[in-house]
Amino acid sequence: MSALDSLAGRLQVEVRLQDGVIRAVDTRLQRPLAQLSRLLVGQSAEAALARLPLLFSLCAAAQQVAALRALERAAGWPADPEVERGRSQLAELELIRESLLRLVQVWELPLSLERLKALVALCRCAAARLQPLTVLRATPLPADLELEESLAALAAAWATLELPIPADWLGPRLKPWQAVALGGALPERFAPADLPALLAQLRAGDARAEIAGAPRITGPAAIAGRQATAAEQIEQHVGALLRRTAQAIDSLQQQQQPAVAGLLAGEGVGLAQTARGALLHRVCLDEGTVGAWQLLAPTDWNFHEDGPLRRRLCGVRVAEEDAGALLRALILAVDPCVAFEVKIIHA
Repeated sequence: MSALDSLAGRLQVEVRLQDGVIRAVDTRLQRPLAQLSRLLVGQSAEAALARLPLLFSLCAAAQQVAALRALERAAGWPADPEVERGRSQLAELELIRESLLRLVQVWELPLSLERLKALVALCRCAAARLQPLTVLRATPLPADLELEESLAALAAAWATLELPIPADWLGPRLKPWQAVALGGALPERFAPADLPALLAQLRAGDARAEIAGAPRITGPAAIAGRQATAAEQIEQHVGALLRRTAQAIDSLQQQQQPAVAGLLAGEGVGLAQTARGALLHRVCLDEGTVGAWQLLAPTDWNFHEDGPLRRRLCGVRVAEEDAGALLRALILAVDPCVAFEVKIIHA
């Protein structure tokens, strides 16, 4: 494993199957968050920000936006509302692009390659116009006709699509899982009301993705809700990703920066939305130098050891020859940002 692979992390899911019933699910997410933090601590705000693109490839724009918000708040530099609006647009454009690629490449959304390329190109064109906002203490951009035209063209191109509902194109693929009844309830959704408790944990050095010991979920995994069968659950996950993409396109002109209250002197918290859910960075600055850096990504929440996989799969009856394929389909639906491997133990 290369150094960059080790920084990306890995997900291992081990299932114990006995007499056609899943008896245990062990979800082990290996994320080198402490190692990532050490690479940023001791750096100036500018140097730390410059390192981020080297550390994150997926959701790179959202990582930059969350980090900028955290750093500027910690430094006491309130960003201009127009700058915040542009940064939110940048994160949403990345969300749209990554969601479309995943819907087509993984879930075979019936969208022609020509139309996919056109939508992705519009996202990239608009994002390029917003790149000047990815520096500390950025100033508002002047009126930009090319940016406005790209955003309008993206909305217009999306409006002309006549996409089927997920059940229509996913039906044959999900047919094997129509009779697989899933188990218990999902964790609660990570919400703004959880931030005070989460901040208290982070300040105490506890960077686990949970609130008072309880897991949470975020993004399409939370929007999908609890469904009775594996086929319905996967269909709702994919449908939630598609709806979130449409919502992002509709809201590109109406972005608002979520407020984070109760911060300490020298402390900053930045939030950004990704295709997988909420991303959070917490930074502490001491005379311009990073003293602490913590981050929680959607994968940290959605693949908690007591998260959706364990809760929904324990006690589920599935044919032994189908267990691996079912598990992979459910993992892809929740969508980790790291590579994963599945192990089935036949007890």
